[in-house]
Amino acid sequence: MNLAILGGTGRTGRLLVDLALQDGHDVRVLARDPSKVHRTHERLTVVQGDARDPQAIARLVEGADAVLSALGPVRGGPRDVMTSAAQALVSQLATAPRRRLITLTGAGVPHEGDRPGAVDRIFGILLRLLQPDVLRDSQGHVDLVRGSNLDWTVVRAPRLTDGPERPLRVGLVGDISPQLTRASAARFMLDQVASDRYVRQAPAISN
Repeated sequence: MNLAILGGTGRTGRLLVDLALQDGHDVRVLARDPSKVHRTHERLTVVQGDARDPQAIARLVEGADAVLSALGPVRGGPRDVMTSAAQALVSQLATAPRRRLITLTGAGVPHEGDRPGAVDRIFGILLRLLQPDVLRDSQGHVDLVRGSNLDWTVVRAPRLTDGPERPLRVGLVGDISPQLTRASAARFMLDQVASDRYVRQAPAISN
């Protein structure tokens, strides 16, 4: 498949790029600074541009069978990167022949059916107090995606850690544990490209 990836220079996005190439996909990665793309490959194309720029998004997603976003906040970066990217993606993919979008966000973004426990509620309070801009941007991006006509899957993750792929727990907030390896997140996201199990759903996942 032809896959378009946003956030491919981040710690989770790099693993997503590696797995996609390993599985035989053709990959296009959006990067403001192409030198930050961690590898080269005959099936990897780097599209220079900013995720908030609709024209850059248009160049990235042209001809893509699916789009995967591992975008997240960057220290010192724009406060609306996820929301702005979602606006561009929804606009560009709305009339595309293929409209599959898999996007990653934090488990602090609520979804219908969640049953947060005491630990989840504490983390939610801390997030609202300490990182309100991050939560606002994450929520804004999810609201846009959920309100679209795309075949979306919002993957909600708890605290991301380094380490290998591990067995997954998939459910809603209240069902999952507090940690997830980035490799596990990348694998779950990539698996959704060929699956309709979680289309128009927002599963929360953990190890």
